[in-house]
Amino acid sequence: MEPVVALSRILHILGAIFLFGGVLFMRYILSPAASTLPDDQHEKLRSEVTNRWKFVVHAGIAVLIFTGFYNYLWVMKPLHEGDGPYHMWMGIKILLAFVVFFIGSALVGRTKALEAIRNKRMLWLSVLVTLSTIIVVIAGVLKVRGVVETEEVEVIVTEEPTAFFEWRPSVFSDAPTDSPTDA
Repeated sequence: MEPVVALSRILHILGAIFLFGGVLFMRYILSPAASTLPDDQHEKLRSEVTNRWKFVVHAGIAVLIFTGFYNYLWVMKPLHEGDGPYHMWMGIKILLAFVVFFIGSALVGRTKALEAIRNKRMLWLSVLVTLSTIIVVIAGVLKVRGVVETEEVEVIVTEEPTAFFEWRPSVFSDAPTDSPTDA
């Protein structure tokens, strides 16, 4: 394995571990513990954690996007040429990852437009846990599945292809009787 390929995979996996681990910690440990605090202390803790966590979220997203596209386009895609199911599942994984990136960014962001997401933090952290778990399962299955050998199929045309439909004169009396290509 080339050093750049190995480094890209390591960074990708570390980025996923940091973000997924952080979401699990926030959802199942920090948020329940913080809910026992008085409101003013709870809000102060939330603000402090969010200010520190947003750097990790944004850096992690950037690392996952760059290493993910490198790993897919330059490393894995050539190995899976013609393997439709692999590309389908990889596409689903990538789309789910962008949904996770959006929700994660919304939770650490400050825009008023996404305040409704931040107000239901526990719900959206649960959604992140679920989607991230699905992404990890898809990634694991694709990795264990390995490279599937695809057969090269030679297409032999034995006769001239026909049109999907043939032009026929209309049943109306003023329609031309010859096809438009005969003119």
